[in-house]
Amino acid sequence: MHIAGKVFLGLGVVFLVIGMVMAGGGRDSLGDAGDWDPEEKSEFSGTTGNSSYNYPGGEDKIVMVRDNVRCDEFTITMTNATGENHLKGDCEDDGEKPRGWEDDPPGWYHMASIHSWEYSKGEYSIEASADYEIVDVWEILKEEGGEAVGGIMGIRGGVGLSGCGVCSLLLGGILAIVLKDPKEGTQIQQPPTV
Repeated sequence: MHIAGKVFLGLGVVFLVIGMVMAGGGRDSLGDAGDWDPEEKSEFSGTTGNSSYNYPGGEDKIVMVRDNVRCDEFTITMTNATGENHLKGDCEDDGEKPRGWEDDPPGWYHMASIHSWEYSKGEYSIEASADYEIVDVWEILKEEGGEAVGGIMGIRGGVGLSGCGVCSLLLGGILAIVLKDPKEGTQIQQPPTV
C-alpha cells in the first residue's frame, strides 16, 4: 500500500473518532440545558409564613417552589411601605401545575415572578404558603443558554469532523487501490571494458 493511502486512512479514523466524541459531548451538554438546581442558584430562600427580603432593584427574579405544592393552593405576597403586591402566576385549568411547567427544572415549579418595573429597590415582607427560592432570571438564562449553544456547537463540530473523517477514509481507500508502491530502480552494471 502506498504511503499516501496509509496516511489518509489513519487521518480518517482519527477524525471520525474525535468527531463522534465531540458530537456525543455536545449532545450531553445540550441534554443538560434546563436541568438546573434552584437551591444552588438561589439568592434568597424563604420559608412558609413571613420572611424579610431585601430586593436589589432593577433585576427580574423568579419564585421557585417544590413540585409537591399545588399551584392553586400556593399563595405569595410581597409588600413594602407603599402597599401589597400579589406575585401569583397563572395555573393550568385543573389547578395542579402552573402554566409553562414543562420548562421548569425537575422537582420544581416556577410559581411567580418579580419584575423590575413593578418593584423598587428596598426591604419587602414576603408572606408565602410554602417554602420557596428566589432566583435571578438573567443568571439562569445566561448559564443555560450557554450550555445549549455549547451543545449545539459541539454536535455541529463533531458531525463536521466526522464528515471530514469519512472523506479522508474514502480518499485513503482510493489512493490505496490506485497508487502502487514505488519499486526500487534496477541498476545495470557493466563490466569495465578492456
